[in-house]
Amino acid sequence: MSLPTPKAPTNKIEAFKCALGNSHFLTFDAFVDWALYNVPFGYYSTNRQRVGKHKQSDFYTSSVLGSLWAELVVESCVDLLGNQNPSDFTFVEIAAEPGCSLLEKIDHPFGNLQVIRLGDPIKLTGKVVVYSNEWLDAQAFKRFHFSSQKKDWVEIGVSLNGNEFVEVEIDLPENHNLNLPPHGQPGDLFDWPCGARCALDSLLSDQTWNGLFLTFDYGLPQEVLLHHRPQGTARAYYRHKMTNDLLARPCEQDLTCHLCWDDLQECMKANSFFDIGLKTQEGFFLSHATKRIKYEFEKESKSHSSEMQTMKEILHPAHLGHAMYALWGRR
Repeated sequence: MSLPTPKAPTNKIEAFKCALGNSHFLTFDAFVDWALYNVPFGYYSTNRQRVGKHKQSDFYTSSVLGSLWAELVVESCVDLLGNQNPSDFTFVEIAAEPGCSLLEKIDHPFGNLQVIRLGDPIKLTGKVVVYSNEWLDAQAFKRFHFSSQKKDWVEIGVSLNGNEFVEVEIDLPENHNLNLPPHGQPGDLFDWPCGARCALDSLLSDQTWNGLFLTFDYGLPQEVLLHHRPQGTARAYYRHKMTNDLLARPCEQDLTCHLCWDDLQECMKANSFFDIGLKTQEGFFLSHATKRIKYEFEKESKSHSSEMQTMKEILHPAHLGHAMYALWGRR
């Protein structure tokens, strides 16, 4: 005798109720994970145009800026490898969008390519260069709120009021070791990117591979997160507009928060990485992709270069140059 197969949920409310099970709420990180990755309704699990500059997408990243971005990344990786031969390494791209990959349209010096998309197992061996762009900020995060009633921090969860998604307060365990701001005022919010640390540790703790890890993302030092962002850093993106209403369109909008660079660097050290570096995107490429940048500026001085505008978007502080950071290390 076999048990009946549970009926699949037909809408996101039913799917959320399935995720709740016997509980009345999900912690905020569990909600974010559900909203982004549940099957079949999750933001990243559905077939949609998420990334790009067109009106129907929600945001764009450096990866949509064409071959120039890829060439800058390749030159930087080769520079960071030093005297090692790039042909001995497999270039691994994590979290590529469907139907595209970083190096698909350019010549490169690596021995092999490997593209890992959502749902693919991450299996790495030997010498590799692991690259990602805005992968870690697509992981779950916790939210905390300074309660005026309790005069202390409480965790935020998500529940249902009828068919409406609502926030609920969750008491913290008495002996918790959560990294919370030491002082708070009623209404303060704090967002902690716990999922980014877990994802990175899972990747780096696999000792079957060595080489270079390089990622580009948004982030802040722990000091800034703890003491200078009283309204948190979490936000949602929908049709190229940013909003603080994280429950407005569950499964239909991107949810993210700033990474904590100190936490991620600590994770790299704990997993035997060395020569760990952190720079603005501008500073990183000016240090490690000087040949390609010099070539583009020399070409621009002789005649108008169609790629100069793309270069400005990548490097200029008013665009992505200072908003994005590069984090890297070797093992």
